[in-house]
Amino acid sequence: MHAITSPFLIPLPLASSLTGDWLNDVLRLGSLLAGIWLLWATITTAVGVMLVPRPTASFLARVLAKSLRLFFHSCASRLKNYEQMDRFLAAQGPSTVLLFLAVFLGIFVSAFALVFYGLSGLSFPQALLQAGSGLTTLGITETLGPLGLTVLFAAAFMGSTVISVFIGYLLTLYSAYTARESLMSEVALLSGEPAWGPEFLVRLKLIKGSLDTVSTDKLITWMCTLRVTHYIYSILSHFRSPIPKRHWVTILLTMLDAAAIRLAVMEEEPDLKLIRFIAEGAETLHTIKLAEIARTNARLDTEGISTWRIESEILHSKSESTGPIQEPGISRSEWDWAMAFMADNGISLRKDREESWRTFCKLRSHYYQPAYFLADTLFAVQAPWSGPRNLSAAKNFQTVWPMLAMQQREDAGTSGAKINLPTV
Repeated sequence: MHAITSPFLIPLPLASSLTGDWLNDVLRLGSLLAGIWLLWATITTAVGVMLVPRPTASFLARVLAKSLRLFFHSCASRLKNYEQMDRFLAAQGPSTVLLFLAVFLGIFVSAFALVFYGLSGLSFPQALLQAGSGLTTLGITETLGPLGLTVLFAAAFMGSTVISVFIGYLLTLYSAYTARESLMSEVALLSGEPAWGPEFLVRLKLIKGSLDTVSTDKLITWMCTLRVTHYIYSILSHFRSPIPKRHWVTILLTMLDAAAIRLAVMEEEPDLKLIRFIAEGAETLHTIKLAEIARTNARLDTEGISTWRIESEILHSKSESTGPIQEPGISRSEWDWAMAFMADNGISLRKDREESWRTFCKLRSHYYQPAYFLADTLFAVQAPWSGPRNLSAAKNFQTVWPMLAMQQREDAGTSGAKINLPTV
């Protein structure tokens, strides 16, 4: 087929003579329509991933997230210890971000190549070269008319826009990451590494001589920030801490367990700050769990968690001593050992251990399930009271105890003292 050239120097294969190759015309028209659709779909996905302030469930985003998760989990299952696994999985979050950029740019080049091929008389390799040249702003490789130049300028604008948005996206991610890790570093000395609720209370008692928490208001602000940033940018959950034994899920779970223990074992009226603290923490864990599920599922569950409902239930559970014991995610022997550990280190507990256990179970039932889900999904360090790990390799990893608890376990084993160590 001989293309007809307009006065504007644009080859017009779609305006060929009646004796032209109609099959080629249809092919180029289909190429044009496919390129426009692909551009729209990719722009929608890119905007959803990097700009829309909520989890997205687009097909492309789900496929990329599932593919990377499968790759990293398959490789991690072959590693022999947690340190190797943590070092390997540290690349999952950044790799996901870079893969999204590479895929977006690759699809944009392909989409503009289809548009160029549909609008001009170029061969597809020439159209692909033109699209890549325009998108990366390397220069114009072919002489084009006004319409072709318009598409070329659109490609150049799209390329620079994607790169600019990506840079801003990276800055936002690492700003949120730094804010998250800063507070975790601040409380790491008190929470132990890995973090554990009873160890946190014991360290507070030994260092400060009281059970006053380190700025409950500050921790609540941290949890609210965590909830917002990790819901908007769910990939942040996969950015791991620089210390292998430190993880944001175990830190958050530790703070909530410490608050629940205080409410359950102290002879006092409910501390409203601690009640709000547990409610905010439960909502944070549930919200981030929804965001993590949305990364790989077509249907996005936007059901919210009512903080006031949780607060009301906590107040009710504090005043009600009857009813079935709620599932807390730990065994009674683990609880008894932790209480003995705290008592041996100078913390006064309520005499009614049965009532304390019931109250603690009701409090922990509000938040342990999403915490265990996230700890398992994100392969958090196997801290005490952090739930099981389902990855085949992680099942063989031993529970890692913080320093004071580990020392007491070792002393009990050396002295032959009759103390019921928890089975984990």
